[in-house]
Amino acid sequence: MDIPTNTLDQPFRHFIAVITKQKRPASCGIIKPLLTDLPRMHDFAFWRSTLARAPRHLRPWLSERGSLTRRLISHFPDFSLRVLRQGLYPAHQDEGRFFSSPAQSLATREVLLCSADQALVFAHSITSPDSLRRGFHLLGRTGSKPLGALLFADPTIRRSRLAFCQIDRRHPLWQKAVAAAGPQAAILWARRSFFYSGQDQLLVTEVFLAPFNRKPTP
Repeated sequence: MDIPTNTLDQPFRHFIAVITKQKRPASCGIIKPLLTDLPRMHDFAFWRSTLARAPRHLRPWLSERGSLTRRLISHFPDFSLRVLRQGLYPAHQDEGRFFSSPAQSLATREVLLCSADQALVFAHSITSPDSLRRGFHLLGRTGSKPLGALLFADPTIRRSRLAFCQIDRRHPLWQKAVAAAGPQAAILWARRSFFYSGQDQLLVTEVFLAPFNRKPTP
């Protein structure tokens, strides 16, 4: 469910402050912060709260509040999931600030959501090692199961509002998506949100790959 902004913890209040108060650039390339009194997410990762720039055919996917995995399965019967890596890795520079110790390695899970041999979505999820032992302990035992199947099955887990970004080759998630799925468009749409279990938080980012960058035929 949506969480009112005034009930969010400090990291996500900063997150919303950045995406709602600054003017948006053309894409998430290397940019300078426009308002120096606001916290910086990172020079090349500027996330915003609206979909005004998104292609019309992609908006229902980006704005999906339920399980993205479930929506993919309903449209792609040959759905499959491939785990790319899972373990402790350094956070990217546009996400580490939302955890208590940005310099620490975070519990990370990266997967490809596919239809047969075609990659559809690159998903990147992170939480703190402490959260991996508490509210999100199931993350370490997910295996080849979709993470969304666990998150949306637990009524105690809350979800923040979604934020969106266009990422290019300068962003590590674009680079990882290309390394895992092959050549992609120069700019890819991505979305991210927090999931909360008590005081623990999990940041999930989903990058929409080549099939979603093609306009559907009339």
